[in-house]
Amino acid sequence: MKQFLLSACALIFSAAVFSQTNCPYQFSRTNNNATTCASHIRLYFTSCPAIIPTLDSIKIGGVLQPETFTMIEKICNGNSIYVDYCISDDNLPTAGRIKAFLTYRDPATSAITGASACEINPSGIAPVILSDFGIRRSAGNEVAVSWQTQQEISSDRFEIERAFDKTSFEKIGTVLAAGFSGSVKAYTFSDNANSSTNVSFYRIKMIDKDGAFIYSETKSVKASSVRSNLVLFSNPSHGSVKITLTDMVEPTVVQLLDASGRLMRSTILLDINTIQINNLQKGSYFVRIAGRISGNTEVRKLSVID
Repeated sequence: MKQFLLSACALIFSAAVFSQTNCPYQFSRTNNNATTCASHIRLYFTSCPAIIPTLDSIKIGGVLQPETFTMIEKICNGNSIYVDYCISDDNLPTAGRIKAFLTYRDPATSAITGASACEINPSGIAPVILSDFGIRRSAGNEVAVSWQTQQEISSDRFEIERAFDKTSFEKIGTVLAAGFSGSVKAYTFSDNANSSTNVSFYRIKMIDKDGAFIYSETKSVKASSVRSNLVLFSNPSHGSVKITLTDMVEPTVVQLLDASGRLMRSTILLDINTIQINNLQKGSYFVRIAGRISGNTEVRKLSVID
């Protein structure tokens, strides 16, 4: 029975050792440091490694570096989890990405229990690389928000924020992040409560596990399907017409076209919602309006009589 228990414990310990093959998610490097050693490199982990791996070698751009690495210390303090290694000289070049070869050994027997070849990014890069971000009003009051990430390092969540004036943003939803990913991840969020008759603005707050965050760019979406009301006075006309847009919600292009569709006049209404056109010849015309942001259009026939 005692032998069985010892064997079981050995298996559990062996499994624990074999599990210590997770790759670091980033690294930092310091040259000419006057403290423990002249130069050192730190490998950062998502959880405190029970077994400290040996840093056997590093490749940069596929080239094996001549340095050797000696472990200095392991730090596991809150969100600061890393193993510090001394570099044998100052010749390790600056790199945007390294490939580190790690070996895990049984501390009792020194037997190799695991090995990893890890592609590692430098510290200080954005925890989330956003590759796509789009906003679309699909129907009624629903706005679809979609985005993709190319990479996530210790990401925690995405908070979707909305504003109606491009400055006063408020959180309207949260989507959990993948955490750690080197492949494309797609996310969506539906805002079902946007009935604004004005343009709306959206952005994404990308929050790391340690609370650090960055914002995406701000994008806009057209107003709800509420159109400006086009009024022509008088119609039929005796040569003059007053064009008024009631409930104008955005800058609007006003065009006058003849019966064949040829553009006669065009103007943009910004701060005022009325335009007067005089000296029209007898005939048939069309008045067309188009929202500069929403793209909403409306056409009304105008008749000019004697």
